[in-house]
Amino acid sequence: MLHILLNSPYKISIDSLLSLSSLKDDLICIQDGVVLGVYNNNLLKKFHTFFKVIYFLKKDLYARGLYSFIHKPDLIINYNYFVQLTIKHKKNITW
Repeated sequence: MLHILLNSPYKISIDSLLSLSSLKDDLICIQDGVVLGVYNNNLLKKFHTFFKVIYFLKKDLYARGLYSFIHKPDLIINYNYFVQLTIKHKKNITW
């Protein structure tokens, strides 16, 4: 499943998101969800126990001035790669 985090992680039920996640799932952060990726964020560490790599939409990082503050092992992607993730996963859920 593809999890699409478009709201701030501080405004959603993180426990619900993580309870519906498996190691085969991917997570992409878009819109306000990109704040999850700020380096040294305790929530990011919690999410990494469920997702090996977390994807961040580049345009949304730039729009919020966060591009240079993202945890580096995570992947910053464009819209084309976002489409590839939606093709890879038959199901998605938006948070």
